[in-house]
Amino acid sequence: MDFDLALLNGKVFADGKVSEANIFVKGPRIAKITRSSGLSAGRVIDCAGLLILPGIIDSHVHFREPGYTHKEDWETGSRSAAAGGVCTVIEMPNTSPPTTTVKLLEEKRKIAKKKSIVGFRLHFGATADNAKEFLKAKDVASLKIYMGSSTGSLLVDKDEGILRAFKAAAKMKLPAMVHAEDEELVRSCTAKARASGRNDPAAHSDARPVASAVRAVERAIALAAAARNRLHIAHVSSEAELAVISEAKEDGLKVTCEATPHHLFLSTRDVARLGNFSKINPPLRSERDRLALLRALEWGLVDTVGSDHAPHTKEEKHESVWKAPSGVPGVQTLLPLLLNEHSKGNLSLPRIVEAASLKPARLFGLSSKGEISLGYDADFSIVDLRKEWVINDDFILSKCGWTPFHGMRIKGSVEKTIVGGRVVFEDGEIVA
Repeated sequence: MDFDLALLNGKVFADGKVSEANIFVKGPRIAKITRSSGLSAGRVIDCAGLLILPGIIDSHVHFREPGYTHKEDWETGSRSAAAGGVCTVIEMPNTSPPTTTVKLLEEKRKIAKKKSIVGFRLHFGATADNAKEFLKAKDVASLKIYMGSSTGSLLVDKDEGILRAFKAAAKMKLPAMVHAEDEELVRSCTAKARASGRNDPAAHSDARPVASAVRAVERAIALAAAARNRLHIAHVSSEAELAVISEAKEDGLKVTCEATPHHLFLSTRDVARLGNFSKINPPLRSERDRLALLRALEWGLVDTVGSDHAPHTKEEKHESVWKAPSGVPGVQTLLPLLLNEHSKGNLSLPRIVEAASLKPARLFGLSSKGEISLGYDADFSIVDLRKEWVINDDFILSKCGWTPFHGMRIKGSVEKTIVGGRVVFEDGEIVA
């Protein structure tokens, strides 16, 4: 057999460990993994000194198309993903219009197929009364429920609507993914902060306290127990939420959770420095919460890492604290930040691969992704664990052109990204 692509002389993460191996690709699939290098291929890439990881899957991105393309679109978002070693993205439904009908789902899928240079799937958005529409949807990753308001118009904050959505997800055998903030408490705390004349960036954090997240997580778990659905809690931000989730897992409930790089590597200590460029939902938490999340990721309590890539323009972020939109870009820095934490001894490679490749693939139905194994998709994130560099705004290919991690020196870089056997990023350039 003549192969299309050969990756030679690299270290490969497969079967839970790193070993020396050569990978041969035919079409979009992995065709052979061997110590031998004497096989012919149309293109040979020397990976000496590099580590070949299963393609990273970012299961939480907002590429803003349709409706907000001045912030991002599928072309710019996917280019940023590829430059960060992300081979597959799963995009959120809070666009304009939101992805809440089969018609709108298919329209977005057509846009993504035309523009994206990385693999993709889509989350379906829940409203209070579109459960029947969701039951007609094909090839979606999850049903996303916004229990608290965020960018866009999606909000399902009453128990009956949430329960209806959870039952629909159970019927489809898909996870229900929740943005868990209690809308009533957030509105009350926001009104108090604004009435007191607060306009500082930290006011946003006080307006969306830990208690709002904990209350929503507790409600979501109780309703999921009644509906008997799989529940995935997005962007967990605090130690208190982790305690509730841990108890639910110990009780045998089908609950998983996600952490984001901004909650893992930034805290309220960074708010004064970043100003509104740190404004996100849920907000940055204390240093204690940050460290608790990092430990929970290494221990396996946190199941997945998703960037919650949510770009906004610099001009929008320079508005007042109450007017500036919430969200930060993150798809391009997701893997480098995880590798940097590995270099410091805080995250093991098996946990990085499990949380950023294997577990997202299993949770969201990507059966041929997440591992380097025969017959699997030839998706590879090829990295240099030794390379030191500085993240800066000029590095970001997202249309927004900035990152909250500007100026951070890290160790670990993405050298090449391969999607379905096609090289899409190498030598610092998009080549798709």
